[in-house]
Amino acid sequence: MEVTQYPRTVELGTRVVTFPSPELQELKDSNHLLGNTQALRDQLQQQGYLFIRGFHDRKEVLEAREAVIRHVVSGGDGKIQEPATKGVLGARCGIGCIPFMEGKNDITHAKEVIRVLEGPRPKKFFNELFGSDCATFDYKWLRGIHRRAFTGAHVDNVYMGRGSQSLVTLWTPFGDVSVEMGTLCMCEGSHKLDSFKRFQETYGNLDVEAANLKGSGWFTSDPDEISAGFGGQWKTTDFRAGDVLLFTMRTVHMSTSNLTDFLRISCDTRWQPACDQLDTRFMGQFEVESGAKFGLNAEGDKISNSVTIEMLRKEWGI
Repeated sequence: MEVTQYPRTVELGTRVVTFPSPELQELKDSNHLLGNTQALRDQLQQQGYLFIRGFHDRKEVLEAREAVIRHVVSGGDGKIQEPATKGVLGARCGIGCIPFMEGKNDITHAKEVIRVLEGPRPKKFFNELFGSDCATFDYKWLRGIHRRAFTGAHVDNVYMGRGSQSLVTLWTPFGDVSVEMGTLCMCEGSHKLDSFKRFQETYGNLDVEAANLKGSGWFTSDPDEISAGFGGQWKTTDFRAGDVLLFTMRTVHMSTSNLTDFLRISCDTRWQPACDQLDTRFMGQFEVESGAKFGLNAEGDKISNSVTIEMLRKEWGI
């Protein structure tokens, strides 16, 4: 991964920002707390996230990345330039070019991929973090992000809030990912600050399926609407293969835009105590889908008699 010298100009949602700056600061890792489970729990509760370097085996992550690239290439010419292992997007590969890979399917559960996503390292970590046996959803949110794409500001509770209240997301980038390629950004403290109380009571409690929401489910694509409107501090960093972010269902997050010609590959997995109620929508077998109901590449326009986030925000007064 080649990283440009500071200061760097990146895009956070619809905003052009300098990194690092007061708008977008550098994440600090929690590696010094490894081995102290209570300290990790306390920091997760305080910050709303943990950033851990070298969480996965780097070699295994890079092998999983190559497996995903082979899968993308098998879908047709023009998606990835040769040599494919570099992951350079084809000149015309934009929206709709990269196949939808979420769910439980041949690529999410390919041996190279599942070895990372459900291997002994994450299982041991979450067993210790929860103080009991852990469980993870069968559904995997495996994604390839093309040029100019990004994820808007949201909390994960709006998508999967019907199960455990201890559910957390583990974000794993497949490869070395610079801020210019599209890294996940945390709004520190957004899960618990008093200034977010109204936000969490309204948007944070939304069930996008039950509400018949049209579109992505994001609260906004403008990070200033979060930081200026409610508070918190946006933070991100350059990730190396093996690094992860884990965060609560109430932590507001979004991503920078992919300003490069490289395919950014990542996967979200969800973890919880095995004894807690599971959100059964994400367990078992799944029908083959062509696109996402919500989030990036949402096909919410197909939902009839739906409401929009703009309508709801007006109703909530935020």
